[in-house]
Amino acid sequence: MANPLPHWPQPDAPLFCGRYRATPEAFVVEELSGFEPSGAGEHLLLRVRKRGANTFWVAQELARHFGCRPADVGYCGEKDRHAVTTQWFSLRDPGGAIAVTCGSGGEGWQVLEQARHHRKLRRGDHAGNRFRLRLDLDGAPASEAIAAARCRLAAGVANYFGPQRFGRDGGNVEQAAAWVAGAKLPPRGPVRGRILSTARSLLFNEVVAARVRHGSLRAAIEGDVITTEGATGPLWGRGRSATTGFAADLEAAALEPWRAWCERLEHAGLSQERRPLLLRPAALALEAEQQALLLNCELPPGAFVTSVLAALGDFTDGSGSGDGRDRH
Repeated sequence: MANPLPHWPQPDAPLFCGRYRATPEAFVVEELSGFEPSGAGEHLLLRVRKRGANTFWVAQELARHFGCRPADVGYCGEKDRHAVTTQWFSLRDPGGAIAVTCGSGGEGWQVLEQARHHRKLRRGDHAGNRFRLRLDLDGAPASEAIAAARCRLAAGVANYFGPQRFGRDGGNVEQAAAWVAGAKLPPRGPVRGRILSTARSLLFNEVVAARVRHGSLRAAIEGDVITTEGATGPLWGRGRSATTGFAADLEAAALEPWRAWCERLEHAGLSQERRPLLLRPAALALEAEQQALLLNCELPPGAFVTSVLAALGDFTDGSGSGDGRDRH
């Protein structure tokens, strides 16, 4: 099946060629907590390390293992399957009946820490994610390429939504396209959320691509909506775009072929939001090791490390997975 995703360009030429996620241990993700456990409340927080399992599957396993409803399990964000990742989950436990031993777990997951909290964890409650990646290269990296990579990442990269958002071989895009063509949107639930987020993400990526082609990804232009993180692009929904002037013209031209998608999102009950066009990794460290590149960085919620990799070169997923979030 052909991948339905458009080609979204990069502002710079590739520096490297290779593979990422050759093993789970080569792709380590640690969730950065955006909160302190309150120490009391009807929710039990579990800090869980998982390997070879996706977040949704682990949430279901926690519900089964500890005897609570799946709807009573919360988490801040989805983490890759083909990786070693650490994140917090919450389990509703008003009577304090759930007994947990640190170190216990099941297939692909282990409890590292526990605490009480006053509310269920929601998407985006975390402060971001810390990544430790080992990238296998086709040939030893030149010192000049390492220096150029550091400068490139410090200047910021295109804040594209990564392939994980669009599903294996872009399958989520096909679902979204069917909805735009007239298929009924589920009234609630994860399928509805996936379709809407896929559509918004695709339109945002089209605007980022337009700025890359125009040569203004890293520079504000007349009419931009500027935040502390720089110029922004639209997450489409109801309401007029906040951009004006030339920025509005560029945005409108990029989205004109997707007018039907915009109209469907406007009628789906979402309000228009903004997202930075540029992603600047924090706590950045980049080192060469024979025919490998070691990359450490921190990214905010909603950012994709695969977009950082795409800015550095042509990297393929060594796990053989289409999107890194397929089942368990």
